[in-house]
Amino acid sequence: MTDKFEATAVRLSQGPLGIIALFIVLIHAFASLVIGFSPHIGEADRHVLIWFLAIFPVIVLFVFTWLVACHYPNLYPPQAFRNERYFRDLAFGQSRFDKRDKKVGEEKQLMPAAQLVATATGNLYWLGHDLMWTADILLRGGTPDNAQIGFDQALHHLGEVGLSETPIGDELKRLRDLVQETPVLSPSLRDTYATQIGSIIDRIGAMAEATQPGFSPPPHWKRIRQ
Repeated sequence: MTDKFEATAVRLSQGPLGIIALFIVLIHAFASLVIGFSPHIGEADRHVLIWFLAIFPVIVLFVFTWLVACHYPNLYPPQAFRNERYFRDLAFGQSRFDKRDKKVGEEKQLMPAAQLVATATGNLYWLGHDLMWTADILLRGGTPDNAQIGFDQALHHLGEVGLSETPIGDELKRLRDLVQETPVLSPSLRDTYATQIGSIIDRIGAMAEATQPGFSPPPHWKRIRQ
């Protein structure tokens, strides 16, 4: 029995979930042994241990639910995945936002009718910065309140570069309102909203390219997102 327990303990200790399960079993087992086999334990102490045995599984259930809901990438070791690349992608927050399409040359189709104020270079820079910051907040589990700060900043700069009353401005305002109305953002919603922000960034970039004479694209130019 001892050898079998040791083998099971070694197997469980290879991953975070197994370590959690091992500690739960040991704590519950030791408390049960104390109640069952200790002749010198007082009545009051016995009641405390009995209450602990009754409440402990409930606490574990709530904590485990929180871990699965909020920190699931940290619960699995790399060897639990058929391909360890999936573990790396999950742990480091890869999403559709990070994947760009190979299509290029569609800038004119993506441009709104309004004219970009190309001379507002400071606002244009900070517009891109705040949009990327907002997408990052959404993807990395930030709060909706923090995302609202990014949306407000970006909308300010969007107005300064002349794009507030355009389809891009309407889309960004709609995204801001959606995030504001959703206090709990699921991972799929975060990915969807961040990807839409990525599309806005690409469309603004296409406009900036069109207003710059002789724009020269950099190497590895795969910018347009779907």
